[in-house]
Amino acid sequence: MVQLVKLITMKSLKKWIILFLILIFPYIVVQIVEKSTHNILTLGYVENRSLELDTLGNIIEITDSLKVPDFNLYNQDGVQISNIDLLGSNYIVNFFFTNCPTICPTTTLNLIELQSRVAKFDIKNFKILSISVDPENDTLEVLRNYISSMDIDSSNWHFLTGAVDEIYDLVQSGFKLSVGKDSSSPGGVYHSSNITIVDSKGYIRTGLDKKKNVKYVYDGTLFSDVKLLVGEIQRLSNTNFKDNYEIYKK
Repeated sequence: MVQLVKLITMKSLKKWIILFLILIFPYIVVQIVEKSTHNILTLGYVENRSLELDTLGNIIEITDSLKVPDFNLYNQDGVQISNIDLLGSNYIVNFFFTNCPTICPTTTLNLIELQSRVAKFDIKNFKILSISVDPENDTLEVLRNYISSMDIDSSNWHFLTGAVDEIYDLVQSGFKLSVGKDSSSPGGVYHSSNITIVDSKGYIRTGLDKKKNVKYVYDGTLFSDVKLLVGEIQRLSNTNFKDNYEIYKK
């Protein structure tokens, strides 16, 4: 009787093992593969396409990866910060102004949380750039007061100001975002709440959302986006800034 019970138990166990191997195990394998792929292949490049004439006068399409253009701005301490100075560090960029009554306070608070979370991973050479789109009013003193009022750790966070034309060109041509003065907009300036990732070589990078769709920018007002951004920063740093996708060059 005991042997019969053992035999039945063994048969039942084998059935469950077979069922597990057929139904559950493939799912686990897929999840492991997806996670490992996501960790390795998260950050892509933004393709920049243009038309040029070849030596025979034929029009050809040139594809390369989008880099941050040259800029020279000043941080809250009056230190000049350029795109060249940032080579070797990966960083995120957002555009704001201190008198912004709507999206900016929320974005800044979310970035404070992001800074805190990234610090837990002991990521080196990571920076945050918040560039004023109202530089005429956002003087160095105003930026320092803003940092103080928001209790911001500015050790790796640059609040930048400079010439209006240079900043607006950087926003529109460099980061492909909208900006402009508008008396009907809150604070008199309209601008994007988007945050962009830039790697240590100056390339603008893309990530993935939870559904594996390519994500070019992250909405600073959405904490869900900011949490995704923390993961992307970690992945970019863990791959030691190595290129996970082909960089298109002329």
